[in-house]
Amino acid sequence: MDEKFVGRNLAVALGIIVIVLLAVLLGTVLNYTSIISERNSVIAAKDSQIEALTNQVAQLQAWLDGNRTEFEQLTQQLQQRIEELEQQSMQFQQQIMRLRATIDSLMMPKLVKVGLEAHDNRTWLGAPFLHVFGYVCNVGTYTALNSTIHVVALQSDGDVAIDAYIDLGEIEGESWRRVDSKIYYGGSELVNWTLTLEWASPPLPC
Repeated sequence: MDEKFVGRNLAVALGIIVIVLLAVLLGTVLNYTSIISERNSVIAAKDSQIEALTNQVAQLQAWLDGNRTEFEQLTQQLQQRIEELEQQSMQFQQQIMRLRATIDSLMMPKLVKVGLEAHDNRTWLGAPFLHVFGYVCNVGTYTALNSTIHVVALQSDGDVAIDAYIDLGEIEGESWRRVDSKIYYGGSELVNWTLTLEWASPPLPC
């Protein structure tokens, strides 16, 4: 009788333990299932974000690829324009240099003869002389320095009777100098002479 009672109690206790273990196991399984479900939801959300970001990256890459060609074309056009402008700048600089040279040439002193003549004067009284008279004008803007008239006169036998300079000094731009000089010589009459204007130019202003 006692043995049956003990065996029944043991069976009941074991049944209770099994039920408790099953309940704990079921609770644990349900808990883990819930956690797994949450994790799967999070993973799905992350996968969705990754897919969206991947699509954005692909779109950006496509935009960059498309615009890279456009940027390269634009860069090439700008480079060509820069080269054209540089060439135009060089041409303008050359034109400026030519214009400056022309201006300097026009402003440089230039002496011209205005009614400048020479007469051979031979009289019974006194030594013969070559009379040089007239005007020398500076048609430039700058002053002519060390201005002279180089006079060379030949006689009938080919000898040089006169090789002299008439000193005119400095002649300012756009002004004139009156000439009236006598150059004496000896020997036979003169058959030919030349009057050559000579001068020096001042340094160009910077």
